[in-house]
Amino acid sequence: MEVRKINTNSVNPDVKKPTPWGFWATVGFSCVIAVVYLLAGIILSIVFVAAAKVLNPQLDIMIFAQSLDSNGLFLAIVSFVVAPLAIGLSVLFAKIRKSITIKEYLSLNRTGWKQFAKWSLILLIFTVCSDALTSVLGKPIISDFMVSAYKTAYFTPLLWLAFIIAAPLYEEILFRGFMFKGFENSRAGPIGAVIITALAWSALHIQYDILIIANIFAGGLLLGWARLKTNSIYIPIAMHAMQNLMATIAVIIYFGHV
Repeated sequence: MEVRKINTNSVNPDVKKPTPWGFWATVGFSCVIAVVYLLAGIILSIVFVAAAKVLNPQLDIMIFAQSLDSNGLFLAIVSFVVAPLAIGLSVLFAKIRKSITIKEYLSLNRTGWKQFAKWSLILLIFTVCSDALTSVLGKPIISDFMVSAYKTAYFTPLLWLAFIIAAPLYEEILFRGFMFKGFENSRAGPIGAVIITALAWSALHIQYDILIIANIFAGGLLLGWARLKTNSIYIPIAMHAMQNLMATIAVIIYFGHV
């Protein structure tokens, strides 16, 4: 009887599992992106204030500058400028980690319509419960920030595009993509990654009051959980976009027009 010899060379014991950056490297690279975000915001605010002063010499620069955090036109412009920067840096920092592909790092994995439908339903339930709690606590569902942003958008389609497309793309690729992968494979583990990215994401929205920030944190936990369970960044992006779309529709209904 012929005995076949097993080829032991087919498996290379030296081949390591694809690994992303560690915890502190992830924190460091994320801070770099945050600094770029802040610098871009500062530069754009200077340009925006200067342009407004030229158009209106009587403008009080200090008061106008303080209002920029809820100025719809300014926020839309910032989103479209920051989006390619944040996405580009996230991809760059993932790419220079040679032991893992960009697709694996950012979880660019396709998923089926059943998953999309499932998480869309979960998001809808979360939104209804969140709005109900907000009403019970005597707070307006449409925040003052959204009202102010809408009134100062000047060209609302630009604000909606920034809110529904640009923001979900760059925020999810950074938080539930690059950052999540690094924390997930560190001592923080998967649950730690869900919590840390939700905290970091909610900290980005300091323009809101504490109740809304708490709601954003809860939403971040949901997005992180969806990312963990599906292993796909596309589901959190879609959920984030849907959430912002629902908020947009609520504002349109509130004002009675686009």
